[in-house]
Amino acid sequence: MDENPSFYCEPAKQIPVLDHADVVVLGGGPGGIGAAVTAARAGARTILVERSGSFGGMWTAGILGAIMPSPFVRGLFQELVGKYQQGAGWYQWGEEYGHGGTYDVETARMAIDDVVTSSGVIPYLYTAFADVVREGNRLRGVIVECKDGRRAIMGDQFIDSTGDGDVSARAGASYDHGRESDGKTQPMTMIFRIDGVDNDNISRWWHEQPECRQAWNDAKARGEVSSPREDVLAFELPRKGQWTINSTRIIGKDGTKVRDLTDATLEARRQVREIMRFFRKHVRGLEKAELLDTAPQIGVRETRRIHCDYTITVDDILKVPSFDDCIARGSNFVDIHNPEGAGTTLIYPPKGTWYEIPYRSIRVRGLDNVLIASRCVDSTHEAHAAIRVTQQVMSIGQGAGMAAALCASQKLPSTRALDVAKLREALREQGAFV
Repeated sequence: MDENPSFYCEPAKQIPVLDHADVVVLGGGPGGIGAAVTAARAGARTILVERSGSFGGMWTAGILGAIMPSPFVRGLFQELVGKYQQGAGWYQWGEEYGHGGTYDVETARMAIDDVVTSSGVIPYLYTAFADVVREGNRLRGVIVECKDGRRAIMGDQFIDSTGDGDVSARAGASYDHGRESDGKTQPMTMIFRIDGVDNDNISRWWHEQPECRQAWNDAKARGEVSSPREDVLAFELPRKGQWTINSTRIIGKDGTKVRDLTDATLEARRQVREIMRFFRKHVRGLEKAELLDTAPQIGVRETRRIHCDYTITVDDILKVPSFDDCIARGSNFVDIHNPEGAGTTLIYPPKGTWYEIPYRSIRVRGLDNVLIASRCVDSTHEAHAAIRVTQQVMSIGQGAGMAAALCASQKLPSTRALDVAKLREALREQGAFV
C-alpha cells in the first residue's frame, strides 16, 4: 500500500436522512436569511443550514459592524434594521447616497435569531455542507457533516447562499473566478473591534485626512505597518468608545482553498497587532485603545461567480437599465479593492437611481431547481464589486426564497417555468422594492 496516496477510496455506505423540506437553503448569511425567511413566510417548509453557531454570516461571524448606505434595499433588510434600532444597536450616518449605519453585533445576532425562528424556518447550526445528491438536472438532496455524523437533507428546491457557490460548483455548475484578465480576486479582510476610544479626538483626527493618511503612510514607510491597504477605514459603533476597523488586506489568496484561508487568517491577525501598535503610538484618541476582538471568520470579498442564465455587467450597474424580471434593486457603487496591493477603485451609479438584479441571473445554468442567494450571483468582476455587499445580497435572497417557494408549491419542472410577474407581485406583498 502506498504510504502517501493521492486519493483515498471511501467505502460505500448508507447515509441516514436528517430531514427534508420544500426549500433547502445552504448558508446562513444575509442572502440565506433573506431566502429562508421569505420562503417560510410564503408557506414553504424551509430548512436553513449554517456551518457556524450563529446566523448572519459577515454581519455576525465577520463582525462587519457597518452597513453601507442602501436607500433602495427594503423588505426584510429594513425589518432587521428596525429591530437593531429597537435594541439600541444602530448608529445611523450618511446622507449623499442614502442612510447607512453601524450596528452592535450581539443585537444583530439576537434580532436575526428572532426573525429566523418566528418565521417558521427549521434551523440547523453547526452543520456543514459537504456534497450534493444529483439526478439529471435536479438535486434530490445535499450531504452535510454535523455532530450526528454524515447525513442527507432531501428537498424539492435548493438555494445556494454559501458565498463561494460551493453547492453549485459541487453540483457541476460552471463559473468564473476572480477578474477576467488573470483570475486574481479582491483581497480578504479581517475586521476587528477596538474599545477605550476617545470619540471626540478620534473623530477629528479621522476627518483631518491629510494628517490621517500621512501618519499611516509614514508608518508603512518605516515598516511599522505591512498591510497593503492605502488608508485606515473605521466606523464608530453604537456602544460608546467602540469602533470597528477595516484596514487589514490579504492579497494573493484563494478563498476556496483551505490552505489559503488558513494562511490568510493567520496573516490578518498578525496585521491586526501591527495596526493596534500604530493606533496607540500615532493616533490621537487611541492612546488607550484596547483590542476588543478579531472576527472569528475572515472576510472574503470574491471567489466564484456561478454561471446562470444572464451575466450582470458593469453597464447594468452604471447605466441602470430596467429588467422585466427584476427581483431586487440596489445602489451600492462599484468598489474594487486592488487584488495586487494598494488602491481601491470606486465608480458610482447616477445619484438617486437604482440598478436591478434580474431573476435570470440567479438561475443556475444546467440545473432545474437551484437558485443563487449570495455574492456569487452571475456577474462580471466589476459588477460583482457593487453587488457583493450584504444588504443587497439579502434582497437577492428574498427574490430567491420567494421563487423557490412558488416553484415548490406549484411543483414546477424548472425554476425557468415560473411566472415572473407573479413572483414580483408576491415579493411586493412582502415589502420588497421591485
